[in-house]
Amino acid sequence: MDEPTQLSLPVLLRFARATYARTLRAVFIELGCEDMPRNGTYVISAIARGRIPMSQIIQDLDISKQAAGQLVDTLVLRGYLERRPDPDDRRRLNLSLTERGLAVAHASGEAIWGVELALTERVGAEHIAHTRETLAALASIAAAPAEAPEPAPPDSPRFEKKRLDGAVFHDVSLANAAFKNVNLSQSSFSDVSLKGARLTNVNLYDVTITNANIDGLTIFGHDIQALIRAELKRKTAP
Repeated sequence: MDEPTQLSLPVLLRFARATYARTLRAVFIELGCEDMPRNGTYVISAIARGRIPMSQIIQDLDISKQAAGQLVDTLVLRGYLERRPDPDDRRRLNLSLTERGLAVAHASGEAIWGVELALTERVGAEHIAHTRETLAALASIAAAPAEAPEPAPPDSPRFEKKRLDGAVFHDVSLANAAFKNVNLSQSSFSDVSLKGARLTNVNLYDVTITNANIDGLTIFGHDIQALIRAELKRKTAP
């Protein structure tokens, strides 16, 4: 395996998750709970922490209501959860842990705490605190709503759902132009104004842009690696 400092964050997160997964798997085998379904531990731990609404658990897991219902049904059938009538509203059912569920909640909590203690011994409490802060910031990025591109002015050029691969744009103004779901691969732009243009979900593979005004050019929803081969030369505005 490469040096950890050379790995991307997604790869490191996958390996880190695997450490917890292997630890919990050993706990489940020892308890005779090899039938624990995926995401089951999270639901059990959430219920053990208190009266957390199921809607919050579904949101945290990022799964559909149907998938959440199937997961709860599985945990009930396998003896980890039980449904009981709500004493304040007989029409509702509350979820509670069975003895088997309580054993899993306790043992998994101890196992995770053991991993964190071992990690603290390796890197120190200060690094752990920084890691928590970094991961919390990463989670907040995913939770933040994506910014929608502003609509183009009504008199600006619009290109939508077109194949323009190999097209040549020369000595034209595309200021405030809107390109959406367009294939521009292997096309070229020369002596053009792309000032304020907006590109949304556009294929930019092997695009060449030379002697162009790209002030305010914005690009949404595509892999920035597609621009590696683009030749961008800013034109001095008059």
